[in-house]
Amino acid sequence: MGWQPVKTGLILLLLTSLLVACSRVDLAYRNLDRLIPWRLDHYLALDAEQKRWLKPRLQNQLQWHCSAELPRYIDWLQRSEQLFRADPKPQQLLAQFAEFDSAIDRLYRQITSDAIELLQGLSPAQVEHLRQAMEERNQEDHQDYIEPPAATLLSQRTTRMEKRLRPWLGKLNATQKAHVQTWAQRLEGQSPLWLDNRRHWQALLLEALQSRQQADFAERLKPLLEERERFYTEPYRQAASNSRQALAQLFSDLLASAEPEQRQRLSKRLADLREDLEGQRCG
Repeated sequence: MGWQPVKTGLILLLLTSLLVACSRVDLAYRNLDRLIPWRLDHYLALDAEQKRWLKPRLQNQLQWHCSAELPRYIDWLQRSEQLFRADPKPQQLLAQFAEFDSAIDRLYRQITSDAIELLQGLSPAQVEHLRQAMEERNQEDHQDYIEPPAATLLSQRTTRMEKRLRPWLGKLNATQKAHVQTWAQRLEGQSPLWLDNRRHWQALLLEALQSRQQADFAERLKPLLEERERFYTEPYRQAASNSRQALAQLFSDLLASAEPEQRQRLSKRLADLREDLEGQRCG
């Protein structure tokens, strides 16, 4: 999505760290001022003037995020460490997920004004570039997550999750592998709903961009950027809820069947991540 790299770059750092096990969070965080424009440029093809405009605003947003949001993340990680020492129930994990959603919402609200101003200044060629880039990504995701046979998709989904879990828990035992398989089966058929929902939102964005020179552009665009769930398709709304519940159940089952060495490994990884974030210097 055209504006998405700006809005979620910071939050995805933490999400990536938790699920993909980034070993150097401190290094990644320090380089966000380079990573975000690079990612954004893929969608918008910013010109030199736009890049100069973006740089100080991005620095301000990173400063805000470091001073206002990192302490929240650190607290969240510390409470997660405590929670994971026991056998958390799915409802407890859903509450942790909800806090993460709130962090995303705060980030969206914080940078909406900058995103609107950037999008308002796009040229017709840049809007077309955005449309093409989004459609290219959509086609790639359709090929990867929808076109293969159901059995292949199930196997790939299972393998991806096991790979994401391995740095945190080590080698999964037989019971845990069965839990991952059950989780993967519960998500069957959700990819088309996810992609249809994304295309629906993108169509609304492109429609709004056609009126970017009009006085009410900011008023029209702001809800799209800040209230993403408001624009979910109904099938995807239910699928997203089911997916969240399935993930909470999976994590609960994995921890309930974890061996002592796995718990120690998870606790250390979370502590290391928290210490990395605590070591960041704002400014």
